[in-house]
Amino acid sequence: MKDEKERLYEFRVCYNEGSYHSAVNSYHYYQAYNANDALDFHCKMMERRDIDCQIISVERKCPWRNRWINESQVLQNEG
Repeated sequence: MKDEKERLYEFRVCYNEGSYHSAVNSYHYYQAYNANDALDFHCKMMERRDIDCQIISVERKCPWRNRWINESQVLQNEG
């Protein structure tokens, strides 16, 4: 069996786009090893596209239960 750290998970980042932060939230989906990597991918993509956004949450999809698990604690580590 593969080591759990070698497994890619599906993450989704919920964000609100725009300088005045519109009322509609959007999602971007990433394949990553952990929530920090997914958040890093998202931040780099937003920077590359010159988009100002407010990140609301980071979630990991549990493949066995088919539900999203909140991993937003990584947002507190960013700064």
